[in-house]
Amino acid sequence: MVERDEDTYSALREMAEDIHLVSRNHNDELIGIDYYNRLSVLSEEELELLLSLWQRKTITCRKEKLASQWMIIQVIAFISFATYLAWQFGGLVGVLSSIIGVVALIAMIEDKRVKTARRNLVDAIRVYQHLCQHLQNRSQQ
Repeated sequence: MVERDEDTYSALREMAEDIHLVSRNHNDELIGIDYYNRLSVLSEEELELLLSLWQRKTITCRKEKLASQWMIIQVIAFISFATYLAWQFGGLVGVLSSIIGVVALIAMIEDKRVKTARRNLVDAIRVYQHLCQHLQNRSQQ
């Protein structure tokens, strides 16, 4: 089955404009990979638009990654302050509370949001770089 031009274009454009910032389908496959071999059917304007959309998505993914890391820093600061107060004023109860806080701190460091944001950023960069490379190869020919 030969894939049509608009299928390739619409699939890549839809993923670039996805508000959830994901670039993978329900089978955990990078969407752009399936369409790499069909980029030759796209026009120059379509490729440039896709390139700008994926660049915007890369920037947005980078901001999301920074926001999720900033959230972790805020939680670490809050737990550290609570631990300090617990040690100063809590006695044995404070010590136990601070131990629970440290366990929560360790759990927050490996937050799922940060992992997802990192993965989305790497995926967006891969697709963007591949589109750039294809456009450069096309212009050299």
